Amino acid sequence: MSISAAIRRMLEAGLTIEQALVAAEAFKAESKPAEPVLSPRQARNKRYYERLKASEKRLDSDDQDVSDVGDKPSSPEGSSPTPPSPNPQSSIPPSPPKGGSSPTDRAIAVFSDQASKAGLPVPRKVTADRRRKVEARIREHGEELWAEACRRMANSAFCRGENDRGWRADLDFLCQPKSFNGLIEGKYDDRPHRQSQAPPQKTAFQLHQEAFAKELDKTINGNDRYDHRPDNVVDLAAADYRYSGTPSPVRR
Repeated sequence: MSISAAIRRMLEAGLTIEQALVAAEAFKAESKPAEPVLSPRQARNKRYYERLKASEKRLDSDDQDVSDVGDKPSSPEGSSPTPPSPNPQSSIPPSPPKGGSSPTDRAIAVFSDQASKAGLPVPRKVTADRRRKVEARIREHGEELWAEACRRMANSAFCRGENDRGWRADLDFLCQPKSFNGLIEGKYDDRPHRQSQAPPQKTAFQLHQEAFAKELDKTINGNDRYDHRPDNVVDLAAADYRYSGTPSPVRR
């Protein structure tokens, strides 16, 4: 029997409308079929399909949101626009400009060229510590003074190994502030060779001693190369050969 037919009969039997409605609700509850009891496997499959349907609905809603982005009107004037999405390539460092390299790379290339010509050690590996030191010298002095320091180092005999230890300069030596300043200030430049000078003038005492030595050699050895006088007799006993401040002639 349907619910409407049951309500009609209850009204005909003299029940009020409220009583008939309460009875109809009780009848509907009793007539609802009981939920079947599922086995563990059936319950597990049911939960799986429910999660699968929920995922499909979520994906459908996401696709709908993306497709509706282009149809949305622009933001009203005065409101802040939606910030653009970050560029995934912004973290990649920019490449050096075409036609050149960084100042540090140029400085290392200048050093390597001068060191190769002078027979000095050429750096085979430029570590991060070396790059920081080169950058510090470039910031402090500039590329021109760096190139000048490299040339002075290559032209220096001391830096090329002509020293008592056979030591030779390298990139680490050039990067030291004290060494760099010494190079550009000419501390390691080769010293010019001194020109030959005339022998110093002899003192009066030296002239006196030479005159006495000649006379003594002539007397003992019979050497007449100093003889420019007619007589060659020297009286050694009567002469005073102590130096008195002025050359004294040898008595004969």
